[in-house]
Amino acid sequence: MKTKILIVLAVVIVAAAALAAAVYCALYRVVPQPASLHGSFYRSVDAGAAEGVPYWIWLVLPRIFPDYVPGTGGYAAFGLSWQETKEMPVGFAKQRVGYIRVTGNCALCHAIRHDRTDGLPPDVTLAYGAKPTDIQPLLDFYRNCARDPRFTADDILAEVGNATKLSLADRLLYRCVLIPRARRMLLDANSSTTPLFGPTIRQHIRDPKAPVPEDGQVRASGYLPKTRSSS
Repeated sequence: MKTKILIVLAVVIVAAAALAAAVYCALYRVVPQPASLHGSFYRSVDAGAAEGVPYWIWLVLPRIFPDYVPGTGGYAAFGLSWQETKEMPVGFAKQRVGYIRVTGNCALCHAIRHDRTDGLPPDVTLAYGAKPTDIQPLLDFYRNCARDPRFTADDILAEVGNATKLSLADRLLYRCVLIPRARRMLLDANSSTTPLFGPTIRQHIRDPKAPVPEDGQVRASGYLPKTRSSS
């Protein structure tokens, strides 16, 4: 009898450990970004600390809610800098932290596009001293989407299905966890609480003149100097 109890206990412990490992891998495991990414334009800041927007939700929102986009061209309509051939505007970072999510870095506000006169594609540079890009229309867009009754698992997964075929596990993850959680986060977010940013950038938004903490400085990988006179 004692042996059977020990066997059952061992099975329960192994099953619990396996479940914990599965949850960790699905929601929290940080996978490094490709080394080839442009360090200032597409790198994550505070990887794992920023909630982010699940990638497939981020991708399809302008397609489901074009009535909330201030023009044509999807995310480009919000005045964000975009390099030709790139998947997303400068300042968005795509990384797997459990699931693939999209976060924002400093370039989302501080990248500037320069049109060229020689017929070549526009240049994009970082200009911290210039007036930053106003991302409030983007945040308003997310909030309007989250308030809309079309922000449902059925509508979002139907549109995602036009872009890719998710595995059954990913469909369940999106339906049961990611879509409801993203809606809650986007409903009440403002520039200093948006899930796009982690603590380092949120602090900078709240007080641009405050020194960036040393640990945040390390996580930001040189994006921000320790003091800033203007946002």
